[in-house]
Amino acid sequence: MFVRRGPAIVLSLVLGAAALASAPALASDGGAAKDNGPATERDSCGPGTSTRAKLKVDVADGNSSRLVVTGAVWSDDADVWTWRIKHNGYVSDDGRARGSEETDLSFRVIRTMINWDGTDDVVFRAENLRTGEVCRAALPY
Repeated sequence: MFVRRGPAIVLSLVLGAAALASAPALASDGGAAKDNGPATERDSCGPGTSTRAKLKVDVADGNSSRLVVTGAVWSDDADVWTWRIKHNGYVSDDGRARGSEETDLSFRVIRTMINWDGTDDVVFRAENLRTGEVCRAALPY
């Protein structure tokens, strides 16, 4: 008796793929999915100052492989600030910004980055170029 193995192999591959597709998806970090929503950290930027900073990290539009990072500084003047966002110890982006009267002297930086396996350590740092005041907010996500 002659047995054709090609159709049997194809059938087993199709059934195996169907079984995997119907299995519940596990998070890439071993099942500890980040389903707690956005995480936020606030910093008062120093004693006796009204300047404050905020760092917010969340997944991008339901895509768990991307993070949306928002860093903001509220100030009482329109000075120029340098800012930097670090992701797991590496500079992800940096630049300069200035608040304006339309934004109540605040500025906001929004960036999208890759959501690595495990905990993502995100740091937002801004420095006032005129006064040297530093705002720093760090958040593990």
